[in-house]
Amino acid sequence: MEIKEAKRRLALFKIADDRDEDAVGDILARLLVAGSLSMGELQTARDIMRRRNCGNGFAYIFLAAMFISQRSGNAFLRTEKGAALLKAGGYLEEDKQGRDSNDGHGRIVESAWDKAVLAAADLDGDVVVKKSDVVGDCWFFQRNLLAVEALSEGFAALAKVAAHGTPLTEAELEAATGFEGFKLNPAQIDAVKMTAEHRFVVVTGGPGTGKTTIVCAILRALMAQGLEPDEIELVAPTGRAAQRMGEALRNQCASAKDLDGEMRRKIESLDGKTIHSLLGGYPPNWKYTAENKLPLKLVVVDESSMVDVHLIKALVAALPPDCRLVLLGDKDQLPSVEAGALLGDLVGNRDAPFVVRLTESKRFTEEFAECAKAVNDGEAQKFADLTAELDSGNGQWLATFDSDKTKNKCFRCLLAKDPKPSVCHDRLLGWAEYYGLLDGGALVKLASDPRLKDDGALTDGESTPKAKAIFDELDRSRILTVVRKGPHGASGVNELLVKARFGGRLPFNPLEKAGVPVIVTRNTPSRKLWNGDVGVTVKGRSGMVVIFPRGDEVVSCPVGLLPEHELAYAMTVHKSQGSEFENVMVVLPNDQDHPLLNRQIVYTGITRAKKRAVILGTEAALKQAISKKLERDTGLTLSATAGPVQSGSTGTGL
Repeated sequence: MEIKEAKRRLALFKIADDRDEDAVGDILARLLVAGSLSMGELQTARDIMRRRNCGNGFAYIFLAAMFISQRSGNAFLRTEKGAALLKAGGYLEEDKQGRDSNDGHGRIVESAWDKAVLAAADLDGDVVVKKSDVVGDCWFFQRNLLAVEALSEGFAALAKVAAHGTPLTEAELEAATGFEGFKLNPAQIDAVKMTAEHRFVVVTGGPGTGKTTIVCAILRALMAQGLEPDEIELVAPTGRAAQRMGEALRNQCASAKDLDGEMRRKIESLDGKTIHSLLGGYPPNWKYTAENKLPLKLVVVDESSMVDVHLIKALVAALPPDCRLVLLGDKDQLPSVEAGALLGDLVGNRDAPFVVRLTESKRFTEEFAECAKAVNDGEAQKFADLTAELDSGNGQWLATFDSDKTKNKCFRCLLAKDPKPSVCHDRLLGWAEYYGLLDGGALVKLASDPRLKDDGALTDGESTPKAKAIFDELDRSRILTVVRKGPHGASGVNELLVKARFGGRLPFNPLEKAGVPVIVTRNTPSRKLWNGDVGVTVKGRSGMVVIFPRGDEVVSCPVGLLPEHELAYAMTVHKSQGSEFENVMVVLPNDQDHPLLNRQIVYTGITRAKKRAVILGTEAALKQAISKKLERDTGLTLSATAGPVQSGSTGTGL
């Protein structure tokens, strides 16, 4: 959409008409073109203004900032942050006029913001609500305010119930925490003990610190005290994360010591499901609510950093008085796409008695862990000192990267300032070729095996050696991007690699070849597919089929019957959360001022790697990303326990 077309649509819907200052139309049009606002949101803004009898066009600017703040994951808008949000929201990466045009937008916003703040006085009422704290004015949409207040009360009620169950004896604790091949560390054991004794426990830790490992120990301890499978639910915010939770639990059972057959059967009967599935129905009309409680005594939520305030509020409200809640997650990962920074809010209170912090990682060596910590601490120079720079001009850089000497290491593949797209593309094509994603590569050869059409993976849904080999090769590498669009975005990288497989052209159906990675983007229970499932195309008896790993099974779906999906040669860092790959390339946008660059996205990207990670981008973009911390305002408090929580790293308890 062009600016001219955006202004035409504004006029069509009688938004920011000719009576308003030109600045209003200019700002709103640019926000529409950038995708930071939708026409639906602007029509809502128009309706709010009519409801409040507000005729000041600058009120549109204030409401636009509120919508952008909400889209950015904040539960409310701080007045002093509005101008910065509008500037970032109007950023156009593909702007042909260059940075001057983006700077011009910033100057217009600065001159309009004071007038917008004055106009906001007419909005305060029922739909838009103004609150104030020690820092300044906070503007909520009423829906968010009610959710934050209800969630604060719910967590406070959970946290103040200290003694909830029967403490574990030393013998019971030893029986629950025994595993073949590894031993739970003291922090993990503390988490098991706390769950037996408390109603509310939060377990946070980085990748490989054993968050999901303790689930099996918790279940063994509580089942030994009489808890039954139908009183337990294991949930996650996405279908794929829920599936992985069930798979991890079965793997833990396989290594559990002295686990009798009956208890093993009970534990293995549990499987993960989404929080939406647990609550039933669709928001806000859930089946289970404060008036109709869940018939449960234990709920374990994995990947809780991805849960927004509205969803967790609904879950907490539906818990009966005798039900335990256990939240698992990594507070340093990217928070939820929707409003809130749940885990950061809870863990931010360092005096909270219900938080267990896991710090010992079994996935990463100390060197890689130090790299991740340097990113979290915003120490760009320390990160540079800890990571090796690969010679991106050397054709052998991947062989150097992928060797036994480089396991558990992070690298930088730095590009010159403002490189041509072809320079970045050469590195991406080299990666794809090295890791067998192009014609003649290992993944394509395995997926093209003509014997697959008669393999048990396609005929009976079994996890056969051929299927396992394909999935292992698929997870040998993954390209992760910060942005979706453009030559450095997921869609641009996917298009580049598809063209490489189809002789330079973009085919009508890129899934007509074997060995094409695919990610599902919508839960489809009828086909046993979930948002986030990643599979690969193979040739079946009647045409192309996509197969997906599912523990000891394989789910297959004809290409023509796939639910909503995208190519997955590359995916955004957001979509990779909760996943693991042997080798990861994180591609940064070619712009150090890009609004999406932050340390959480770099941390999340590199920690998806089980062996090696490399960051591809300019030095300026990498430094900017590590120096910028993503902050969220939610207003979550636990006033009934330990005082206000540091909300999303900013401390915004109301």
